[in-house]
Amino acid sequence: MKKKYLLFGALALALLVTAGFAYQNFREKQAQEQWLAHMTETVERSTFYEGIFLDDVPLGGLSLQEASDQFQKIAEQRLSDLRVELTYEDQSWVFTHEDIQADIDWQDKLNELFQLAREGQLEDRYKKVEEIREKGVREETVLTMDIAKIQRGIEEIAESLTIEPVDADIDFHPNEKEKFVLSPEKAGQRVDAQMLYQSAEQIFASGQPGVIPIEPIVVEPEVRMADLEKATSKIVTFSTSMSGSTENRKSNIGLALKKINGTKLYPGEVFSFNDVVGKRTEKAGFKMAGVIKADKSLQDGIGGGICQASSTVFNAAALTGLEIVERYHHSFPVSYLDAGLDATVSWGGADLKFRNNRNTPIFIRSYRDGSRAVVEIYGEPIPNNGEYRLSTKVTETIKAPEPKRVEDKKGEFVKKPGGEYEHVKSRMGLKINTYRVLIENGKTVSSDLLVRNYYRPIQGIIYYREGAPEPTPGPTPGPTEQPSPEPEPEPEPEPEPEPEPEPEPEPTEEP
Repeated sequence: MKKKYLLFGALALALLVTAGFAYQNFREKQAQEQWLAHMTETVERSTFYEGIFLDDVPLGGLSLQEASDQFQKIAEQRLSDLRVELTYEDQSWVFTHEDIQADIDWQDKLNELFQLAREGQLEDRYKKVEEIREKGVREETVLTMDIAKIQRGIEEIAESLTIEPVDADIDFHPNEKEKFVLSPEKAGQRVDAQMLYQSAEQIFASGQPGVIPIEPIVVEPEVRMADLEKATSKIVTFSTSMSGSTENRKSNIGLALKKINGTKLYPGEVFSFNDVVGKRTEKAGFKMAGVIKADKSLQDGIGGGICQASSTVFNAAALTGLEIVERYHHSFPVSYLDAGLDATVSWGGADLKFRNNRNTPIFIRSYRDGSRAVVEIYGEPIPNNGEYRLSTKVTETIKAPEPKRVEDKKGEFVKKPGGEYEHVKSRMGLKINTYRVLIENGKTVSSDLLVRNYYRPIQGIIYYREGAPEPTPGPTPGPTEQPSPEPEPEPEPEPEPEPEPEPEPEPTEEP
């Protein structure tokens, strides 16, 4: 009996132990299920985890849509504050975030933060969520903009407000009593586009709207009416005589002077006789008159005589003190001016050029006055009651060569036997220096070499025919008859040759 009780007790004890173990396993399983449920509940949620911040805004507990709605409003406000207004008087120009293509990456940042701890094993995700809660995750949105997009627009605004200054000017009416009509100067303005751009850049970078008043810079004109009023005095009058010239020659000189009349030369500008007078043609109004060929013989050609116009202009320019840029003397001295004071020209070849080296304009009045060629130059008077004079000095003379005698077998120049004809006159050579002398208040201030001249010796040409001359009627033999027909005698003043140093292929206008 006792054994039965012991067996029963052992069984009961075994049952109790077994039940205890079963209960413990149940409790452990229940705890594990609760823990899994807790981790699952913690990580599997449709809102941001606690401890996540964007721009210091707590996102924990917010859905992605709720956070997006909130940050969209914030971004719209930030972008609307990106505004720059430029103002000038009653005008204004506005640049906004659209002009600089501004953008805030809040959507990308929210998506990145929302995806934290949402991939991987449950326990790993839970640990990450807890770490986020304890330590926190903070991100900042980034504002991007391209301010260079408005640079051209600002430059266009600056250009639209730019006003070029207007210099005072003079209208020259050489043939009227009131020769000068002055117009006043006007100041201009300039806007510094780079400074405007830099100011706009600073305002956009601040994130706050701003206004930039445009303050143009005054640009003063270079020429003022007060300065031009001083440039209306007659500085020089120079003339040469055309007496003895054919009417065609006088007409050519007068036409050249008429084309030059009214010339206005601003500071630094260069006068070109050939450019102003133009090509010498019948259509332009020029007539036939004596010109000098390359062999120094006189023959008729279009525009003969205008070298007297260029020589007269040269002297007037030199006496005004202008810079002589280009000038050539003739092959031999002319009769209407002293040697060293002439200036020859030819179309496509030698030219007369001078530069206005003054600070104010000069004006040229040129005309034919009966048998005189006249050139007047107006401008600012030479300081200190000054005036220029020209002087020459012969430095060397070269004996004239003996003329070359050429038999005229065809009778082109000498029609009868025993006759002769001086086709080209032999001339001596001359080297002459021309000086420009400045006189102020009655005293010589300077004497400068203006040009050097070398009139090369010329070998004459005499055509002749063999045979005895025919006797003339009368009791005594007469002189040898001059061949006929002969060219017209040289007019006065004497025609000039082509310019030195090299001969021109076309005939040079006769002075």
